[in-house]
Amino acid sequence: MEVRLGAGTLAGQAGKPSGERVPTLDRTGGVPHDDLMGEGSATEYGLFGREESLRVLTDVLDRGGSAVAVGEPGLGKSSLLKVANQLAQRRGRRVLSVAPTQFDRGLPFAGLAELVNQCPEGAIDRLPAPQRRALAVALQRAEPDGREVDALAVPVAVRSLLTQLGEAGPVGLVIDDLQWLDQASVGSLGFALRGIDPRRLCVLVATRPDPVGGADLLRSLAEPRHELILEPLADWAIGRLLRKHLGQRWTPPLAAGVARASGGNPFLSLMIAQAMQSDVSKWRWSAQQRQDPIFPVPPSLAGLLGEKVSVLLSQDARDVLLLVAAAGRLTVAQLQRFVEEARLRSALEGAGDADVAKIGAGSVVAFTHPLLASALYDAAAPDERRRAHRVLADKLEDPVERARHRSKSITTPDEMVADELERAAEISRGRGAQQLAGELLEGAALATPSDVNTFESFRRWLRAVDTYIDAGDALAARAALDKGAALADLSEQEAQVLVRRARLTEGLRGARSLTEQAFRMAPAGSEVRAEILQELSEYHRMEGHGRLALRLADLAITAARAVQRVDIQLVALNQRQGAERLWGLGRPLETLREIERLVESSGLGRSPSEWAWARGFHAAWNDPTAESFVRDGIARAVAAGRYGDLSSLYICLVLVLIRASKVREASAALDEADRVGAWAKFSLQEDMARTLIKEYTGDLDEARELAERAAARARTIGFTYWLGGFLAQLGFVETSARNWQAALAPLRELAAIFASTKMVDLEQLLWPVDYADAALQIGALHEVEVAISLLRRQAEAGRPEAAVAADRCQALLSAARGDVDQALTELRRVVELVGSECPFEAARSRLALGQVYRRAGHKGMAVETLNASAAAFDEIGVPRWAERARDEAGRVGLYPTTSTLTGTERRVAELVASGRSNQEAAAELFLSVKTVEANLTRIYRKLSVRSRTELANHLSSGSHRTNR
Repeated sequence: MEVRLGAGTLAGQAGKPSGERVPTLDRTGGVPHDDLMGEGSATEYGLFGREESLRVLTDVLDRGGSAVAVGEPGLGKSSLLKVANQLAQRRGRRVLSVAPTQFDRGLPFAGLAELVNQCPEGAIDRLPAPQRRALAVALQRAEPDGREVDALAVPVAVRSLLTQLGEAGPVGLVIDDLQWLDQASVGSLGFALRGIDPRRLCVLVATRPDPVGGADLLRSLAEPRHELILEPLADWAIGRLLRKHLGQRWTPPLAAGVARASGGNPFLSLMIAQAMQSDVSKWRWSAQQRQDPIFPVPPSLAGLLGEKVSVLLSQDARDVLLLVAAAGRLTVAQLQRFVEEARLRSALEGAGDADVAKIGAGSVVAFTHPLLASALYDAAAPDERRRAHRVLADKLEDPVERARHRSKSITTPDEMVADELERAAEISRGRGAQQLAGELLEGAALATPSDVNTFESFRRWLRAVDTYIDAGDALAARAALDKGAALADLSEQEAQVLVRRARLTEGLRGARSLTEQAFRMAPAGSEVRAEILQELSEYHRMEGHGRLALRLADLAITAARAVQRVDIQLVALNQRQGAERLWGLGRPLETLREIERLVESSGLGRSPSEWAWARGFHAAWNDPTAESFVRDGIARAVAAGRYGDLSSLYICLVLVLIRASKVREASAALDEADRVGAWAKFSLQEDMARTLIKEYTGDLDEARELAERAAARARTIGFTYWLGGFLAQLGFVETSARNWQAALAPLRELAAIFASTKMVDLEQLLWPVDYADAALQIGALHEVEVAISLLRRQAEAGRPEAAVAADRCQALLSAARGDVDQALTELRRVVELVGSECPFEAARSRLALGQVYRRAGHKGMAVETLNASAAAFDEIGVPRWAERARDEAGRVGLYPTTSTLTGTERRVAELVASGRSNQEAAAELFLSVKTVEANLTRIYRKLSVRSRTELANHLSSGSHRTNR
């Protein structure tokens, strides 16, 4: 990796807008392709912030041409080409790829040899003899025989070879790190690429800016040609990269600091973050208002950076810049309070001359790269660092910064410093810097003389743990808890430790066991006793013990009221409301009113998560305030730095939107959650959100895989509640795919759970509708009755839409038993109940009515109703159900047309109808065989044909020509 020191050059151009620019060199026009054939977004391949780049590469793979990805080292060029390589092979392209290193540049034909070795056996043997001999000699496969080799023979041989491969099938040529490709290979490929059909051979290249040796090859690339300028990544993209590779603790403030330290360079960001994770306690002072902590210098750069700051800077310059490095951000005016004028001027001039630091906007002294600050701080002796922090603690105005520096200036515990740090933590919490507050509290605990006052030190450790949990940093919380636990010597303190260990334990049985152990230790009437009762209520609700969960919630409310802990009381009330709704017990609306009265009377700041769940999650599907309550909760959680709340809030938002049939908005909410790092607390919530989005938007294979994996995990850790949710999703997935037997298996298991636990509702999910649908399809009419009874119970518990769904299922059951007239009467009534069902369920009701119309022989009404159903499904963005409605319309027999085919489906249909094989159609359309087969399956369904012959007859029929 080449590293150039200086402003904006170490890891890309740090000062530029983050992301990517795609200036096109395409001079041929072109139109957007129909779709990406379900291949997923760039983020699903780990290419965060590179959506547009991948779209361009995908377009080149589909249509031909060439693309050049240009970027500094570490910006992700190679990763981008690796994904493009996969996509090319998936499309049926033969891929020839080369990734030279700087050591290959002096080896003639090294790159060409690597490419030729990937050609099919016998390809070289089919070349003309002069070309074959020249290529063999150039690649040292044959000894020179003394005859002079024509200088054009090798390039011509390469062109012949590439042409030959292109005639056999589409080819993709992938060249990574063009700047290291040897000149002989560059010249041969540059000549060979001229004149080759770009539809048969597409070329993808990655290179650093202004490659000296590869210019000739770049000039020879065919049109349409695109240049992708890879720029530094945005903070959110760096955050997603860190969370993918290093875990969920990288909340937006932490990730933003790393992004600044790396200049938005993904490779360097990972190196910095990995070094931070190797010693959590050393590298965890959070960024606050761009006051960056000292970041670790990756080992590969330590020597280079250390030499730059130690050799090029004078002692005065190092002393002044050490203050800047320790502070994270200082202005010239602030430095003038610490350093006399002449010395400061000389130091800053020296720093500028060495290109280490400069004076920027607002007279802020800024290092030309953040890692130079780290290198300078590391190079200072411990007493020099303490002296710098002491100066800053005495002179800075901000109380948080003063306290932070005071803690770094002492070597022994000091109660005055501990008090100052705790006060600073409260200020940080008010500013929304939960992570920093946790670190300040941890510093306060460490600064407390524990041999004199163990209780105070223990209390501060627990506060640090709770604050880290709020911030979404379980790793830091566990580390702090381990340190504080050593000070617990009373049974109440041991109970407090166990409760927090339980919160940080993912397995339900283990968490409940720890909490029950804590309950036996907690004194009656203590605050921790109220906490424990509330926690046990949640655990038993998760296990499916509704009545016990309700009783424990009531005990927790009483205990919290006795010790005047309104916060615990509010959480327990929310637990009670949830149990009341799921089991149809008590009076959930009265519980909600009690929550509102308590909030108003106590003046307590509402927890964003609890308030959103109280007012938003349990709201009816058509409650116009539900979404706004949850979004408000998200905004307040982010403002308060409570990233630990975001997982619950975003699954709440996705469910609220899905229940309201706002599928596109729900998908956008999932993207937003990914950007802010919401999934830092409980991965089953993320699995549920992704499953919901995948199944409604039509990616059933991915949804099935997610739901099966999550259901297995929920079963293993004992979460009956979550198991039920994923079984419901599996049932919906298979119903959407019309795999009726496969749908019944999870739905029968879910029905058994409802029977054993006495649950009546599952977060308003109308899963019994899918149960009835699948059972009807296979003729299991007694199971349809079971599904209807489940819907009736759900309706009695306060969900009126479940009663409408039950009426629809009852009508379909009547039709199945032969009473078609009664079924039509009932279904027409259901369809006319405008607003009684969410748009998705209303479209299902139209689908049911159209099915019964067809059964009754009312063909015109059937087609009209089924097409209206398909249009409704399309409008809300549920393609698999729109397809089902159209297929049902096709079965009516009123001349199905090709007007419902997509552009890709029309082209596939025409080629297959003309006699092309699947392989031939794939080659001609630059698609994979698998994609052609998937399109053909959908074409058969839509046109109600069963064979290629029927398809050909349909397309050749004069009255039913393809719509162009």
